[in-house]
Amino acid sequence: MAVDRFGRWLVAVTVTAVAFAAGTGLCGALLLPVVQDPAVRWTVACGAGAALAALAAMWGYGYAGSAGATPGPGGQPTVQASGARAVAIHGSNAGAVTTGDVHVPPAPGPPGHSTPASQGMPGAAPIASGERAIAIGGDNDGPLSTGDTRNETPR
Repeated sequence: MAVDRFGRWLVAVTVTAVAFAAGTGLCGALLLPVVQDPAVRWTVACGAGAALAALAAMWGYGYAGSAGATPGPGGQPTVQASGARAVAIHGSNAGAVTTGDVHVPPAPGPPGHSTPASQGMPGAAPIASGERAIAIGGDNDGPLSTGDTRNETPR
């Protein structure tokens, strides 16, 4: 069952409120025979309920804030990066990726070195947007640069 963003936040808030109410009520009922003063009993019960609600709120924040991988074409996850210097690579990356103003030369690899193909999400659609965006749908074995080259001076 897919729950949209509003629904996830609604579930998180509801769980937090129920945790506070249940924790306060149960603690107040359990302390009823032990503590005779109602002010002390309900103060302790509210503290316990607040502690339980804080734990529920931490869970709810993680639940509501986790979007996970968004399904792309064909139900496959989308590898996505956005911003002025965005990079999105689906697969393994064995090369240097630079989107800055100064080109970083790659470290030399041993002769005959090859990167094994990735076994991750086949068919994922990489998406990169921005001024210096790189989007690769597979493995990267060499250096990538959208910044200055070796012959240019830094900006």
